[in-house]
Amino acid sequence: MQRSTTFSQLFIALILMISCAKKEETEVLSPQDTIELKLIKELEASLLPLAGADPSLPGTDLSFFSPLGQAKIVGMGEATHGTREFFQMKHRLFQYLVEKHGFRIFAFEYDFGACLILDEMLQTGQGSMRDYMQQSMGFWTWRTEEVLQFFQWMQDYNRNKPVDQKIHVVGVDCQMMQYGIPQLVKMLQQYDPNYAKSVNERLGSLAKNSLYPGATFSTIQSLRSPVLPKLNEVGRELQERANNIAKATSPAYNQQIQHLFQTLTQAEIVQYSLVITPDNGIIFREKYMSDNTSWIFEQYGNVKIALWAHNEHVANNDRYSNISTPSQGGHLRNKYGNEYQVVGFSKASGQFSVVNLTSKRLETMTVSAPLKPSINYLFSLAKEKNYVLKISDLQAKPNWQQHLASPQPFLSIGAGFDASQVDAFFRAIPLDRYYNFVIHFNQTTATKLL
Repeated sequence: MQRSTTFSQLFIALILMISCAKKEETEVLSPQDTIELKLIKELEASLLPLAGADPSLPGTDLSFFSPLGQAKIVGMGEATHGTREFFQMKHRLFQYLVEKHGFRIFAFEYDFGACLILDEMLQTGQGSMRDYMQQSMGFWTWRTEEVLQFFQWMQDYNRNKPVDQKIHVVGVDCQMMQYGIPQLVKMLQQYDPNYAKSVNERLGSLAKNSLYPGATFSTIQSLRSPVLPKLNEVGRELQERANNIAKATSPAYNQQIQHLFQTLTQAEIVQYSLVITPDNGIIFREKYMSDNTSWIFEQYGNVKIALWAHNEHVANNDRYSNISTPSQGGHLRNKYGNEYQVVGFSKASGQFSVVNLTSKRLETMTVSAPLKPSINYLFSLAKEKNYVLKISDLQAKPNWQQHLASPQPFLSIGAGFDASQVDAFFRAIPLDRYYNFVIHFNQTTATKLL
């Protein structure tokens, strides 16, 4: 009796297995699923796995980036301003470019005057980088353990190096004057202490984050009227004294003074324009950041530059923020062609530091899953979780070529985020035009704030 029951159970199980198998054989994938599978197959054939983001890892897995060694400028982006893995990976990439390809300049999305102070610390090896960043670094985005570790590595790298082999940091942003004016006065003291005092008396009151707080279209002209004459007067004087400054100090020192003052006038124009027409403020800022990057060649000669900024700044974009202006990277590509190369960053999910646009507080927030039609979603389906792609290799695949023929959603979060409108932060872009390489992390963590 037991034998008969067992036989019946086995027979029923066999029938069920055959039935399920036939059902699976007859299942038909949807056209979308079929396309997706083809895209994933081509993606996995194109990617190169990364060992991780930790800067202490050996650089053996970064040889894929060797074509960047031929570039004059390499833009290194970030899909959010507060992702630990992005910052650490840019540290790894810059270290690789320095050690393997002779890069010497780190161009930073930060104030030029403030970076003069940072650069002095890098050159002399003196001073606590942690103390300076905690007390004086104005942007929360860069006041992190990851950036501190990056600067400390550069400071250590420079020790006992000849002058021509040392790394420099140069700020290319132009949004404020609170650091630049005190630095200008300090630098002029080496030329003429009395003249430095005179400049401080005229410009010292302008050394603040915002020149025109609360300004409106109707009030901005009256607020600007006492500012411009002071700036114009000092600007004329510096030009007239340029030869004397160069003789009393050095031509390179004078060049820094002249450019520092230029970034102050840039900051005033950007702040004024943002009140008059916000789009104009963006237009000026992107152009000025590009010009400031190009100026580095005047100061340092035939060098190679790694540029750290948000994805959208470094991207080869001819319509930044959907207005009629190239991004910083778009200007650089127009000027340098393929000698400007761009590395973009992608994530699927995870935490990041950001200002909560609802609470107006700096918080750790989360993207729990990528928007399903997005590039980030497709990237998340690869078996490898951390990897790099050369976009020309991916674009050469027939299905990806067709997929990238039209702009596709790609995650982009700046300094602020609204968790109730996650989809709005996936912006349709032509990936193959914006970036030469993309580094993808499936799961991320937030930066560690100092």
